[in-house]
Amino acid sequence: MRRLIVWVAFLFLFVGCSSAPTRKSQETGMKPDAFCTVVQNPDPLLMGTWECYFARDKDKDIPDNNYVKYTLAKYEDKYGLHFFRTWKWGRKKVMEWKTWTINGKDISGEPQFGVRIFVQGEDVYFTIRGLDEPAKMTRVED
Repeated sequence: MRRLIVWVAFLFLFVGCSSAPTRKSQETGMKPDAFCTVVQNPDPLLMGTWECYFARDKDKDIPDNNYVKYTLAKYEDKYGLHFFRTWKWGRKKVMEWKTWTINGKDISGEPQFGVRIFVQGEDVYFTIRGLDEPAKMTRVED
């Protein structure tokens, strides 16, 4: 029995060491595989991790509640933006590094989706095509 416990402990230690990260984002725990285009460095308020909920199809019997979370971090002289979103009542998800454009207080995504993250006053907002009004985001503390 002791041999089994030692073997299992060794196995967990070995698996844990073999999956050790290499220069990963402190916020997401992942290394970027894509970087943003920077026209102007981002407003410091956009940095870090932010999230929000918003409803699509508000006029339907059951609105589609969506969740968005992003992390913007600097890697040497580049910016990585990790984006996560759910829609279709959580059945559809996207989670990936984006090559969006940063222009000071504004981050814009692919034009066909109309994604925009922006600073207004002391707050950060998210909008996507068809959204009645921008959703106010909340900073995620680590």
